[in-house]
Amino acid sequence: MITLTIEDKNVENIFLNEFHSNKEKFFEFIKLSFDGIKTKNENYDEDWSYLEDEIQEGMDSGLCEQSHDEIWDELFKKYA
Repeated sequence: MITLTIEDKNVENIFLNEFHSNKEKFFEFIKLSFDGIKTKNENYDEDWSYLEDEIQEGMDSGLCEQSHDEIWDELFKKYA
């Protein structure tokens, strides 16, 4: 058994409003999300080319006005 204290208002609102305070569904969502990320990471441990596809998908969405190079420059400045 686990007791969870949610101190982040956004996460609390998600739990209350989207999951209607249903702990089982909330934990199932967390588990499935983790499994998906874990599987993706295991599949791509050696091959980082999938990032190019995800970046291109984002660029093609029309939601971003920056070029690929501008985004990489910002990421490099922030995290490198």
